[in-house]
Amino acid sequence: MNSLFSYYDSIANIPGTSIHIYSILMGIAILVVFFASWFKMRRRNIPTRTLEAAILIIVPIGLVGARLWFVLNNLDLMKSFIDVIAVWQGGLAIEGGVTTGLIVGLIIFYRASLKYQISIWVYLDCIIPNILLGQAIGRWGNFFNQEILGSNIGFPFPWLPSWINDHLHYPNEGSGVYRQPLFLYESITSILGWIILTFITPKVGLWFSKKPWKVESEKFQPLWITEPIKKSDYYQPWKLISKCYRYSRWKKACWNQAYYDFEPDKATIKDVIVKPLKLNKITPNMKFSTKFVLRHKNLHQKLKHKFSADATLLNNSYNPHHYRVTAAGCSGSLYFVFYGMIRLILEPFRDARDIMMIGNVPTSMIVSALWLIFGVVLIVFAQFIARKKFRKKEWLYERQY
Repeated sequence: MNSLFSYYDSIANIPGTSIHIYSILMGIAILVVFFASWFKMRRRNIPTRTLEAAILIIVPIGLVGARLWFVLNNLDLMKSFIDVIAVWQGGLAIEGGVTTGLIVGLIIFYRASLKYQISIWVYLDCIIPNILLGQAIGRWGNFFNQEILGSNIGFPFPWLPSWINDHLHYPNEGSGVYRQPLFLYESITSILGWIILTFITPKVGLWFSKKPWKVESEKFQPLWITEPIKKSDYYQPWKLISKCYRYSRWKKACWNQAYYDFEPDKATIKDVIVKPLKLNKITPNMKFSTKFVLRHKNLHQKLKHKFSADATLLNNSYNPHHYRVTAAGCSGSLYFVFYGMIRLILEPFRDARDIMMIGNVPTSMIVSALWLIFGVVLIVFAQFIARKKFRKKEWLYERQY
């Protein structure tokens, strides 16, 4: 979060103007998240109109949530209503923005999933990991506001340029103070996290899966057999690199043909098995207490019925050779794990004025741990429960990776 007074420091504005660098970087961060998500959805032929409309709703509500979170953490500074709404003086907390934005986004994209028959988990993977890119950019806004810093080490960091070292202190501190650049640590780890979630996580399942060229050896004859690497190739590195690249492209083509682009015959697609739903009959002449009990029993039966569905046969239709894949939703869910881990590691090193939740480290650590636990539960649910219980016929699922 940013201090109410940090904008008055000399590096907070573009020189010669009153334009806040923090505001510009936050705007860039929002645009980067939007375009990265838009590009991902376009690649998978997913309609982008919902995203384009949602950004106009999520961003304002996210800003309100970010301000509200800051206000709740700094009630002692709020002397009037003007202080509450004075975002031009600084005071936005990313935790509040992410939380409110996620809630509103979930509602919007759940409705879109019903309209376009696209699993909500696919939307989650297309959008949520890109928030890390926004956070990486936004943390540099914190640098120009001189915040999100750690303990004073008393000397400049030799691996950092002087223009960063010279401002590793809070605005009211003098020279000779060089605090840990927590904003920089979080920015770098957020970029690494985005790379892992975007390029590595979706492929993890394939690493541990049986391979198409072994399962269907007649259909996929390995390129390294027809074009093996020869001893002479090691003396001509360009040939070795070229062959390795062709091997990689060939493996990708195999996976596309065997799984990602595989379309079963419509006649062979098995539907989801659903047991009949039996509800207790409620009549007008029943006692209120009896109606109350029966309604609760019916509600329990409906919830139980939801989880009684079995989409195993449907999954097998699209994956007859049982290739192991990372299910839709895992990449998006991993964001919460990654974010919670970053906060758990960095929170104890923060200065008291930058603590995330109501001014004390233990409470902040509990909130961070809850983010992490929530992410783990989501991953387990996405990988092992959702696609086996709630997958629907003709809907778009994880095969679009």
